[in-house]
Amino acid sequence: MFEQPENWTRLQKLLFQFDEPTSRLYHVNIISSLLLVILVLWIVARQEKMPLKTLLSRWILRKKYWWNHSTKQDYLIYFLNALFKSFLFVPLFEGSFHISQAVIRFLVKFSSGDLLNIPVSNAGLVLFTLAVFIWDDFLRFFHHWLMHKIPWLWEFHKLHHSARVLTPVTLYRAHPVESILAILRNSLSLGVAIGVFIFLFGSSFSLWTLLGINGFGFIFNLVGANLRHSHIPLSFGPFERFLISPIQHQVHHSKDVRHYDKNFGVSLAIWDGLFGSLVFSKEVSKLRFGLNERFRKSLWEHYKAPFVTLGKRLLRK
Repeated sequence: MFEQPENWTRLQKLLFQFDEPTSRLYHVNIISSLLLVILVLWIVARQEKMPLKTLLSRWILRKKYWWNHSTKQDYLIYFLNALFKSFLFVPLFEGSFHISQAVIRFLVKFSSGDLLNIPVSNAGLVLFTLAVFIWDDFLRFFHHWLMHKIPWLWEFHKLHHSARVLTPVTLYRAHPVESILAILRNSLSLGVAIGVFIFLFGSSFSLWTLLGINGFGFIFNLVGANLRHSHIPLSFGPFERFLISPIQHQVHHSKDVRHYDKNFGVSLAIWDGLFGSLVFSKEVSKLRFGLNERFRKSLWEHYKAPFVTLGKRLLRK
């Protein structure tokens, strides 16, 4: 049997993520999301005194929800970004190794050139995993915040916010430039974590994992991560001071100017609390998604528009 080239293997994994525990589209995460959808709709059905089946057909089991101009673009972008990451962006994935080496070289300067070689206990492993989760979540928040606050970055991030219908696939609706920046951010996050771990414990990088991924990240994906990009109003109630609920992220996609630049967080709400951008679900009513500007552009127009806009700004200057 001939082995498939690494690029094609990577492409298959990116296109068919149902068996990838690292993905929000992992089948376990999809099942948990469906159960949460049924729970939320059951509560709404009782409040509205209507059959659950009616709400399911109105909210979820509609062709127009899964097959419209916005979602068609989502599916195409999902496919194209998988191609880019498999064939064009491959060298960028080596960044975490180089960063980890730089971190180790920096840290050993403070320990006479040696690793600390601290014995790894189960409690220590869980605490380090939690620290890595918090560090990674902050980087994701700060990267997202920059994409909104820096004008030229916003031009690329607009594509994500142009979605007028949110489905779990909308997560992958990103301009190729934003995808490159996300890969670099992940390299920084992972590289620093690996470097610090090896400096402290002197052994191969390890975390407390569930199905091979950060245990805390896996739990977050189970409790409605797929519903962040949806219209299912799942709230975390008082816990929204600490965790970003699906409806809080839906507020982030709102067309209402009162919701602009709110709820940047991925998992933790503490960063939005510190930056003054936190909005709770109880403060909002019906939401409409998208941008308050012309939307129905071809994907090619979406891709080239940021470069055209930046070019015009440079010419004016």
